[in-house]
Amino acid sequence: MKTREGLTFYKFWRFISLPFSPNKVQTWFAVNRFEDISPERLINSGVQGVLLDADGVLGSNGTQNFSEPIKLHVQSFLNHGIKVAIYTNAREDRFDQFKNVKIVTNVQAKPNPQGFKNAINDFLKLEDFKKVCMIGDNYITDGGAIELGIPFIYVSPLKGNEKLYHRATRFYGYVWARLYSKKVFPVKK
Repeated sequence: MKTREGLTFYKFWRFISLPFSPNKVQTWFAVNRFEDISPERLINSGVQGVLLDADGVLGSNGTQNFSEPIKLHVQSFLNHGIKVAIYTNAREDRFDQFKNVKIVTNVQAKPNPQGFKNAINDFLKLEDFKKVCMIGDNYITDGGAIELGIPFIYVSPLKGNEKLYHRATRFYGYVWARLYSKKVFPVKK
């Protein structure tokens, strides 16, 4: 049960720097659900690979069995020729139900820049970060991709039983993103 959860220098640094750095929360676009992301839109924008957060995006925190619509949507990315790797700071041992999807292991925790670089180079086998996007629900961790010039797609998090500090830090990042980039966020239904 490998995990990259917990406080790191990079998580702490992003947390304290977000209020002073609007560029750290620049969102390519935002959606209410992962299934709202069109593989065609990504392809038409030149995306060749996706780093995908798991908890809050593909399922609620700690999900073991992912829904068929989620699995089919991930498969649709692959069917369109987009390389997909799941890059989570949580447990990595629960994704075997996603066929032909790489699981990022043995890299630094998000938002460490070296972790993103290793995930892209070693798991997606891509070199141009601008041809990759990060899909996630947390500006503190997943949003670290922004600092490398990787387009970030924000997904409204699925509710689940997560720790209070996860919920609080995610909300903190979300508030700063909303303040700095109001136009990219979808209307809640």
